[in-house]
Amino acid sequence: RAGDPAILIASSEKAKSVLGWKLRYDSLEKIMGDAWRWHKNNPDGYNQ
Repeated sequence: RAGDPAILIASSEKAKSVLGWKLRYDSLEKIMGDAWRWHKNNPDGYNQ
């Protein structure tokens, strides 16, 4: 979209240090696969 940056880069270091957050998924393929399966099995989202 017009005005959007061409690329975004983020770091999770602050979430790790402040909140004690830990990475659960380190593979984009795993993340997308899990999201796809969830949407396939829940076509109405959380409104079921």
